[in-house]
Amino acid sequence: MGRRSDHSREELQELIVDATLSLVREHGADRVTARRIAQAVGYTPGMLYSVFVNLQDIFLHVNQLGLFTLHKQCTQAIEGNSDPGAAIKAMGRAYLRFAAEHTHQFDLMFTRTELPAAPTATSLKHQIHSLFDLVETQLRILKPGASDKELTLAARALWSGVHGTAALRLSNQLYLDESEADRDIVELLVNNFLISWQR
Repeated sequence: MGRRSDHSREELQELIVDATLSLVREHGADRVTARRIAQAVGYTPGMLYSVFVNLQDIFLHVNQLGLFTLHKQCTQAIEGNSDPGAAIKAMGRAYLRFAAEHTHQFDLMFTRTELPAAPTATSLKHQIHSLFDLVETQLRILKPGASDKELTLAARALWSGVHGTAALRLSNQLYLDESEADRDIVELLVNNFLISWQR
């Protein structure tokens, strides 16, 4: 069993978050407990609460990693893509891939929860805004005269459809047998949204 003096607070935090992320990806958040995390890092469960407020606080830090990864993958998907419509579709496909490859993590990221007024929650909100900014940037190219409010609402309206498609695919509720039905739906969704957006 490790001793707290073996690691700095920052090192302990990183160990705990990394271990929790691995457990979430393997088992799902509902099967992750403080005891399992403590066993994974070689400390006592009580030590976790000298670094984090509670298990929910640990999950919020795990979600930060998830949003960082998702943002990175969406950014990479649109690199070198000069056509805004194609860029948005590429982001949509990246979003679907992340959901499919990291299903348990995706579920945790979007589990309904009360976010405390804490630095972690503020950082999460900033990361979510950064994801929407990627979409807003492409929409602004297509409609330069749009107001900030219009862009904000449009990005959220469009991405609600992409997110909903990903969530329904994960729960097998699209009720379509085609293996790439989710991609086809996102393609159709983006095409029709952009037709309306540019009018």
